[in-house]
Amino acid sequence: MANYLFLRGNRNKKFFTNVAKELNKLGHQSYLIKFELGDLLLKSGEIQSVFAPFKVNKNEYAISNEALLGMEIYNVTYTERILHKKVSSKTLSIYKRYMYFIDQYIDENKIDVICLFNGYHWIDQITKYLADKKGLRVVYFEDGLFRPYTVTCDPTGINAASSISRDPHFYEAVNFDQNRLNSFLYKPEHPLFLKSKKENLFKVALVKSLSMFGALIGLHPNYYVHINLWQAIKYFIFKIMFSRRKNDVFTLPEEYVFVPFQVSRDTQIFYNSPRIKNMEEFLDYVYQAVVRFNKENNRNLKLIVKEHPEDMSRNNYKDLKNRYKEINDVLFVEKCNMKKVIENAEAVITINSTVGIEALTKNQRVLTLGEALYNIEGVVHAVKNPNKLHEDLKMALSTPINTERIKKFIYYLRFSYQVEGTISIPNEQTAKNVAQRLNQLI
Repeated sequence: MANYLFLRGNRNKKFFTNVAKELNKLGHQSYLIKFELGDLLLKSGEIQSVFAPFKVNKNEYAISNEALLGMEIYNVTYTERILHKKVSSKTLSIYKRYMYFIDQYIDENKIDVICLFNGYHWIDQITKYLADKKGLRVVYFEDGLFRPYTVTCDPTGINAASSISRDPHFYEAVNFDQNRLNSFLYKPEHPLFLKSKKENLFKVALVKSLSMFGALIGLHPNYYVHINLWQAIKYFIFKIMFSRRKNDVFTLPEEYVFVPFQVSRDTQIFYNSPRIKNMEEFLDYVYQAVVRFNKENNRNLKLIVKEHPEDMSRNNYKDLKNRYKEINDVLFVEKCNMKKVIENAEAVITINSTVGIEALTKNQRVLTLGEALYNIEGVVHAVKNPNKLHEDLKMALSTPINTERIKKFIYYLRFSYQVEGTISIPNEQTAKNVAQRLNQLI
């Protein structure tokens, strides 16, 4: 049996608590550290929990500022890259103080396994550092790849840092059931999940607002430098309004490539896109490549560019759209029938979006310009040099799609790698499935 420590769950604060309860039923011991004021709204039951801001003192963990700044900490990257500021010594001191407390807590409770959500928050990164030094197991969680009915649970990381094999021969041995794939790719096998209610955005907003208030009054640090209270309000209002919007009305070009934008300040761009730093650069590379491809191959490919709904409330790409407004070959859309747009495209070009996986489920050609967990030979065309994207596009369009390998990869991803469950909506079956997977991993 093992001692599990859960830190900082996703916006469904009950997810980790429910999993911890199931682990305890199996004979393990679970611990939970709460960090935000909003966390106090949720009961922990029999799970041993502590509210970190009441326990953190002035003692600092012995680590240099340089070592902290060298970690893949989202707040640090955002401050430096987006805000164009230096991380203050006061902020680094807070990191060290929390690090000291977490270090002591791990030792006092003889923790064996640490569970993190996403892994790039500063709390996650400093805890991962401690775990590595102590030789402890770390498990990472994230929203699933076949949402809303799957959960990512990985012992090495998420996205490009995941444990997914990049060896194409690995998937040759995968036995797949075509009927199962057709029936349950985006549907749950367990009927209970179909009865799940939709996520309560108002409850999510309330918990987030309380946490922001806690930071405002100095109860605990500001854990999220990328969003303030006003931006959070705008975001949740937009989410509600966007869900009620109808699709944009437009005519699909005769031939085109689909270019899905990603959240410009997402960890996928910060840490898994070494050659392209934002969506403006991304579109410029793709457009230049398509223009050159059309000229050299006597084609007339257009671009359909879809903005990411998570980005729209804070980034309308006004300047970028103005730059391309006289170019008829580029069409911007905000909301559309994704299935139809993907299926009718000549190819999908992405940095490393999960839209790439969605395209693969439809046996579509996919080109990636960043590091992705699905960068596998015979599954996608991984572009090494964005300046030569036109050459990769030509090769992709002239190469037969390896439908057999893609099917086996998707089948493995959905039914072996992912855990079935609804991460945004609390339910007992999800917790049981995740606890069972943790048992297998540990």
